[in-house]
Amino acid sequence: MTGGTFGGMTEDPYRQRVKANYKFSDWAGRPKEGDADARVTDVRVRPGELKGWATEAEEELPTAERQRRVVRYVLSPERGGARLVSTLFECPSVADAHETLIDVVMTYMNPSLPRCEERGFEVGDVCFGSSGPATLLVLFARLNVVVEIQSTAPEGGAVEELARDLDSLIRGRHSAPDERA
Repeated sequence: MTGGTFGGMTEDPYRQRVKANYKFSDWAGRPKEGDADARVTDVRVRPGELKGWATEAEEELPTAERQRRVVRYVLSPERGGARLVSTLFECPSVADAHETLIDVVMTYMNPSLPRCEERGFEVGDVCFGSSGPATLLVLFARLNVVVEIQSTAPEGGAVEELARDLDSLIRGRHSAPDERA
């Protein structure tokens, strides 16, 4: 079996199967709204930007080929509850963000995570969540940013709420191509 190509590179058969499981060709490179060239730069959560959330830790992580910046946060709801770990991946483009989303879902041992719409909420251009009664995980891409959120507690926490808050933050920070000139 031979792999397909992406950007001149040969993809391995496993990555091809993951893309097929997630119906990648249905959403790859296309945001739900707005310009595919719009993007967010300097991805980070500044103090006070996420109302109701306390930042316990922030860490810059190494980037991979399709990423410009990766930042991990440990956040907790100010009203109490489980800590959440969120990683934001800033990519050069929507297409790179969607490829990065595939990279992230490949790290989970589940053959296919359900779409967030199937779990009863919507965030991002494309979103996947954990299966099971509690939402322990949300992965989504909005424009050129990928967000991964995990609960530190087995009963879950405010994962969906944080996903909505981060999605809103990203949407409010994006710039159209002509604004970057």
